[in-house]
Amino acid sequence: MTTPKPAIQIACCAALVLAAASAVAQTPNPSFTLIGHIERFTLTTPGDPLSAATMTVRGIPVTLPRSLLLTMPGQYLTAQDLFRGPQGGAVQGASGLALADTPAPHVAFEAELQGNIVGDQYIAGVARINQGALHIGNGVIQAIDGARGELRVGAPGAAAGARVRLNDPDGIYGQANGAGAKAALPLDQRFQLDPDNSPVHARTGFPVCIPRGAGDAQCPAGNRPAAPADKRFTCGAAAAEPLAPALAGCDARLPAPLRVGDHIAYVGMLQADGAGGFVVAAHGLEAELGIYTSPGAEPVYVYIEEALMGTVGEIFPTLQQEETSRVRIVGFSTDPSRPVEVRLIDSGRNDTGTSLTGPAGLQPSNGAQLGRFRNTWPAKDNARAVRRDILARVIGSPNAKLANGLTSGLYVAPIGEYIGPEATRFGDLGRQPPMPFENFCFLAKGGGTFDSAAGTQNMIRLEPFPESGHADAQPVGAGPARACDAPS
Repeated sequence: MTTPKPAIQIACCAALVLAAASAVAQTPNPSFTLIGHIERFTLTTPGDPLSAATMTVRGIPVTLPRSLLLTMPGQYLTAQDLFRGPQGGAVQGASGLALADTPAPHVAFEAELQGNIVGDQYIAGVARINQGALHIGNGVIQAIDGARGELRVGAPGAAAGARVRLNDPDGIYGQANGAGAKAALPLDQRFQLDPDNSPVHARTGFPVCIPRGAGDAQCPAGNRPAAPADKRFTCGAAAAEPLAPALAGCDARLPAPLRVGDHIAYVGMLQADGAGGFVVAAHGLEAELGIYTSPGAEPVYVYIEEALMGTVGEIFPTLQQEETSRVRIVGFSTDPSRPVEVRLIDSGRNDTGTSLTGPAGLQPSNGAQLGRFRNTWPAKDNARAVRRDILARVIGSPNAKLANGLTSGLYVAPIGEYIGPEATRFGDLGRQPPMPFENFCFLAKGGGTFDSAAGTQNMIRLEPFPESGHADAQPVGAGPARACDAPS
């Protein structure tokens, strides 16, 4: 439902080349995937902004290499950033995210770690942290407290329900974390929503908001028509299609207000309220509303619902495996009349990256699920470098950042799933094939910078590196080059 902002500037690797390799991995290291509660979490060198760390998940200690960026719900952070606590500040002795910390968290935090076992060491190449990546709540908005930026969500007419507050430090979608009555309960900013995309939106991607009070000019009542037409409409002078009538006076530069009776889904962390209860500090919210923008008009909104990518694979003479470079995306646009370009990138919205669609783009649906775009690029070659993020942009839009913090015509999401190689003859190797992190150029080569809480950091190759295997010599012409063999 929501996606981290790419706060990085990475020198992008060149595309793969189908050239001969002078050395490829010979002895495969087994891969691993661990998903579970964070039991222990320690920094290797607390004074180092890019410090390595050790995280124990499912009873297994895993090395998070130096220079690894961790994927949070709305941003990338270094391991050291996490040890600065919920509100930032100085590096502390504990992150507060591990069950062994003192005090222990009220609710356990979850990590998803992917990597390879090198010798006797588990080394991660991918690390995602959440309080429950698959946790989701939904229901009808029963009440709205604008001063606290809080929704009560549950069954219609019921007296009890979930308390949901947006973890929104900048106040893009309602009351800011530190403003008004909302300031009495500080929310953990490490798990904030992504300020550079639109993680609080209607099903189409149009941003929605929690009114701070009556007459909130930044969340105007005029951006929703009267019932029963308030669930599907076009914010603009011309209708996107006949069943989404135009709403005169609707200002698409501003979000549409949520109302009591709207059905929403939300994701976020449980946070103790100090009075024996809990609130959901949400980093994503999706309303069951179909809000569109007029054909060709600005601003226009887009979001990515799903993104996955194949990682190809290293060549091992002793390993029968199948690999893929398949890429899949599913997203939505508020303007089905304009195509959407999709690019694979490493360094945020300013990185040109590699276009998957070319200038023609993908045409959103003008039928069922109006505005949806989706495509799967098949595993037709091994000449596709593994990237960190995927970008969707409306062709012809300026892709601008608006004054209130909303982003028009552009959405950047991390790759939500990396598809690793699979063995085709079970038991031959007796372990999982390795994850080919040599093809993740942003991990294997480093380069560029990242703005951490400690300042701008020069990124390096992961150390230690989660190698696929031993790089023993193999005759020239024996296989294709690694993803990052070509100079960047």
